[in-house]
Amino acid sequence: MYNLAMTVDTSIPPPDILITGHFKEHPGYAVYRVRGSGNWLITWTLAGQGIYRQPGIEIVAQPGDLVLLQPGALHDYSVPPDTTWEFLWAHFQPRPMWLSWWQLPSVGQGLFKIHVQTAQIQERIQKAFLQLHTDASATPIGHYEAAQEPASILQRELALNSLEEILLLTTREYAPGYRRPIDERIQLVLEIIQHDFATQHSLETLAQTVSLSSSRLCHLFKQEVGDSINNVLISMRLARAARLLEFTTESVHHIAEQVGFSSAFYFSRQFHQRFGMSPRAYRDVLTTRTVNQPTLSDESPFGH
Repeated sequence: MYNLAMTVDTSIPPPDILITGHFKEHPGYAVYRVRGSGNWLITWTLAGQGIYRQPGIEIVAQPGDLVLLQPGALHDYSVPPDTTWEFLWAHFQPRPMWLSWWQLPSVGQGLFKIHVQTAQIQERIQKAFLQLHTDASATPIGHYEAAQEPASILQRELALNSLEEILLLTTREYAPGYRRPIDERIQLVLEIIQHDFATQHSLETLAQTVSLSSSRLCHLFKQEVGDSINNVLISMRLARAARLLEFTTESVHHIAEQVGFSSAFYFSRQFHQRFGMSPRAYRDVLTTRTVNQPTLSDESPFGH
């Protein structure tokens, strides 16, 4: 039965911070977020069981099960009585290119699940997930703790490589040889916003470009991509801004303009919301890391 008594929301991580974890939980562990999160959540069960709930739906995650929750989907999962649940998880924003082939079976509203049958593929996914956790975090894998810190740019890219491998393997398991044909109009919108951040892309202009109404474009984009146009656009702009902050000495104001924010104040507010600190603080931390902690294996200065 759906748990209507669960009404207190669990805290939500900032949507553009890659966070991973390796948990071993007991009965009493539960997460509930009525509005989900601003990013995707992926889990891979190693041992025991976890339960995911939505109105009228209850699914059990067991070893070999990969579960995905899209942005905005209800989060309601827990450990059933008389068992434990050991699982790996990550909150992430997908690379835009993944959307052209990403395909997993839907079992609920924004809830996807696949059981990987092949033992060799299970082993490969587990290895990739553990590598993802290693690259995204300075926390040792043997500790059942979340890595609640933004990774460095290189660590993040390495982690996303492992995540891409996981999604490729599970998509191939679900539909061998299948390449999901993303709607050409949505593909064009993604290309427009990805290659021209500085332009103020209005919904009306984008809709006209692909000969759709604004409401139809919003619906189709969410259907194809799993997230809103605005959230995807802001995520892309902020990801680009983070790289400019790390690899250039340009001012925050200039970077804001380059990635399409007309107001440096609004840019700073969005950046803080999604990365947990201001653009200047982000750059200062990266500068300190370069001077004092030159290797990727050092503990991250971002905190936990």
